[in-house]
Amino acid sequence: MIDPLWYPDSGASHHITNDPSTFSSKSSYTGNEQITLGNGTGLPIHNSGSAFLSSSANSSFFLLRNLLHVPTITKNLLSVSQFVKDNNVFFEFYPNFCNVKRQGTLEILLQGKIKDGIYVFPPLKPAPAPQIHHSTAVLFQL
Repeated sequence: MIDPLWYPDSGASHHITNDPSTFSSKSSYTGNEQITLGNGTGLPIHNSGSAFLSSSANSSFFLLRNLLHVPTITKNLLSVSQFVKDNNVFFEFYPNFCNVKRQGTLEILLQGKIKDGIYVFPPLKPAPAPQIHHSTAVLFQL
């Protein structure tokens, strides 16, 4: 059974998921590195890429760069350091919940709770990449 929740991990350098449908863009991983668990077990990486995810609680979108697809992992992990850098946010941890807030406005974008002694966020759904609209300026010389 796939656990759809996301677990913030301050010790992770990359985001990790077992669900290949999470990716907005991905490529096959050809390196030799593996994800090493606390007990020393190595798990193979199948793909790497990025994703745009949205929260069902509000209309916030989040970028996950350095996302790894590890089919045998049992939890989706958010690299706290990567997440704050890529999304201009910060984390607040409290005894029974945690918040992700936008820098500057302090708006709460994501709220997590404690589950089995670990902070956890609700499922984040894949979202289309934000569209960038380009405008063209035409200059006239007189």
